[in-house]
Amino acid sequence: RPAESKLMETTNSSSMIATPLTVNGEVRGVVLLTHAKRHYFSYDSYRLLQALTSHIGLAIGNAFLHAEVRRMANRDMLTELYARHYLDEVIYECQNRDFCGALIVIDIDQFKQVNDTFGHQRGDKILKQVSNIVKSTIRHSDIPARWGGEELAVYLPGIEIQQAVQVAERIRTRVAEETDPRVTVSCGISEWNWTNNKISVESLFYRADMALYEAKKNGRNRIVVEKAETV
Repeated sequence: RPAESKLMETTNSSSMIATPLTVNGEVRGVVLLTHAKRHYFSYDSYRLLQALTSHIGLAIGNAFLHAEVRRMANRDMLTELYARHYLDEVIYECQNRDFCGALIVIDIDQFKQVNDTFGHQRGDKILKQVSNIVKSTIRHSDIPARWGGEELAVYLPGIEIQQAVQVAERIRTRVAEETDPRVTVSCGISEWNWTNNKISVESLFYRADMALYEAKKNGRNRIVVEKAETV
C-alpha cells in the first residue's frame, strides 16, 4: 500500500523525497520535494537534495549566530537590559519618527552601602531584581537599558511626562516592596515633543540626570521631573 501524504494529496503528486533539515546538529525541520510523475526521483536526486539541505541548514545556523551576536552586543550581560549605545540609537530614531517621548533615569539609592553590607554578589542580585521589576512594569514597546553602574534608564515612545510619572511611580513602589534585601530607587524624568525638536539625545539624558540629582539631593526614594518639579 502506498504511503499516505497530505502534501502529495494537496499537490496531486505521485512521487516524493524528504530529508531532515539540521541546524547546528539539531533537526529543526524537514525538506519535502514532490513531483506529478510516479518514480520520478532517483538516488542522485536524493543525494542532491541532501546537499542542498545541508547548505540551507548552514545558512540558517549562520543567521542564528549573527542574530545572537547582535543581540549580545546590544545587551548588558548582567541585567539582560539593552546597552546604553542601543538606547541612544532608539531614541534618535524615535525623535525622527514620533511626536513625543519621555525618558526615565533610575538610580538604586545608596547602592554602595548595599555592596559594602551584603557583598558585590548580593548587589548584583539586587540589580537584577530591580531590572526585572522595570521590565515587568513597562510596555513591550518601551526600551529598558542599563545606563551604567547601578543606574538604569527607560525610554517611553509616544508618552508625555504625566504618563511617564505614573510608570516611574509604579517602578518606585514595586522596588520598595519587592526587593530582598529591601532597597529604594530615585527617578529623574525628561521629555521631548515635536514642538521642541531641537532637544538632542544627549540633552534628554542630561535633563533627566539633573532631575535625578535633585531627587537624590532631596531625600531619595522619590521622582523628580525636569525643571525640578517634585512628585
